Amino acid sequence: MVAAITASSPKSSIFDNPITKSCFLGGSLKGFPLELKPRSQRRYGFNLVVASTSSTSDRNNGGGRFYFNITGFPFPLGPFLNRRTIRSEVVKGCIWLFEQEQALGFSSVSTNIRMTVIKLKSGKLWVHAPIAPTRECIQLVKELGAPVEYIVLSTFAYEHKIFVGPFSRKFPRAQIWVAPRQWSWPLNLPLEFFGIFRAKTLKDEDLSTPWADEIEQKVLSSPEVGIGPYVEVAFYHKRSRTLLITDAVIFVPRKPPECISEESLLASAKNGLAVKILSKGKKVPEGPVVDNPKNRQKGWGSIPNSITRSTCFY
Repeated sequence: MVAAITASSPKSSIFDNPITKSCFLGGSLKGFPLELKPRSQRRYGFNLVVASTSSTSDRNNGGGRFYFNITGFPFPLGPFLNRRTIRSEVVKGCIWLFEQEQALGFSSVSTNIRMTVIKLKSGKLWVHAPIAPTRECIQLVKELGAPVEYIVLSTFAYEHKIFVGPFSRKFPRAQIWVAPRQWSWPLNLPLEFFGIFRAKTLKDEDLSTPWADEIEQKVLSSPEVGIGPYVEVAFYHKRSRTLLITDAVIFVPRKPPECISEESLLASAKNGLAVKILSKGKKVPEGPVVDNPKNRQKGWGSIPNSITRSTCFY
């Protein structure tokens, strides 16, 4: 998943009390992890893009949210028919976040998935990790008043890859760039199977990319272990000092993201089959669930936190 929080600090250390703040600070992607330098002349520090929650929504109506998807292995990715999009501006006139709910089909597991849009100095848009291109989502992108020039798939992961083809068809003039060493499981299918055509490959610290003067990039990759290698490309927007990461860093907020429906939160609070499986044999209570803030919070805490407990900062 991809999302964002903004963090500020004048200090120059990779983690400034990560248990409570969960933030990176930095100045370059070269030699990742970042080599950090003090920047006392600037009041604000560094923006980290990881999993979190957005603060504002742009519309309350349900129009334009239809998106049909029943694909995925071993479970399809939901919601199957309706995806609400939340847009928030994190760097004024420069960086926007677009967030939707993403669910594990036939279960009560729901979390947030995010797309990040950066306006380059040329006035054109650079799109990181596209989400489902519902009519509402595309309208929110077009309201930024600039053409989409680049669409970037920063990972091999299916839950991000599945939206790149449909999203790119909404902006046929945009260039598509993808992380290297793409693969899929249980069948290793070519990108064209996912509707991704004429894609260019992202390279480590590549200075020839059209955005190199504004955005640095670093390929994070592991050897093949198990079914395949972990591959991700991290990006650093120099002007705003913003780091974009897909799955290498995960942050679970205490409150549920706005994009997740009340129905999904209450379903998670019911302690269904998915919760029982993740409880590793421990007895879980059963009974009716009343719609109230406490149970919505319980629903948010029971599934996402269980899945990511070993890698999250709280």
